[in-house]
Amino acid sequence: MLKSILRNWYRYVLWALLSVVFWSWIAMLATDTTPKNKVVLFADLPALDDEGLELALEETMPEGIRFVKTHAFEYAMFNQQAVLEGDLYLVSERFIDEFFESFVPIDKSLFPGATFYERDGEAYGVCVYDEAAGVCAAKDYVTYLEGERCYLFFNSASKHLGAWNDSPDDAAIAVAQAFLGLQ
Repeated sequence: MLKSILRNWYRYVLWALLSVVFWSWIAMLATDTTPKNKVVLFADLPALDDEGLELALEETMPEGIRFVKTHAFEYAMFNQQAVLEGDLYLVSERFIDEFFESFVPIDKSLFPGATFYERDGEAYGVCVYDEAAGVCAAKDYVTYLEGERCYLFFNSASKHLGAWNDSPDDAAIAVAQAFLGLQ
């Protein structure tokens, strides 16, 4: 029996790996929900406390939204579609051009007192980190790059922008406002 195990070890390892992948997939299906019932935030930052930030943002969730998901961009490394379907993006200033075509202009009146990323006379992002100006939203959950501004942008394809893109709700705006209020 020992000789059989040693001779076929790769089969047992392969079986174990397939089992882990299968049950992980089942667990994901059981706990995930449709895009209309969640708000997804992608962050292009060095460190992100996913669970802590999700719990903090879920305290102010609008009705109809089951949960908030936060991911680093690396989460979707092999699934670019996941990033394109996100609702909010946390992006450092030097990477804005890479994602800019996905952003939608925003209404400044929704974020009073905030500083904005502007292009062609329109506001596109809300400043969440600017060391020089003393702006640092959600500092307990996010590690920002020193000396580099970071902005929160809205995806034009989001299902949670309300009147901006005829979405059924404005949950992404509520989550963004909650994010700006975190310490």
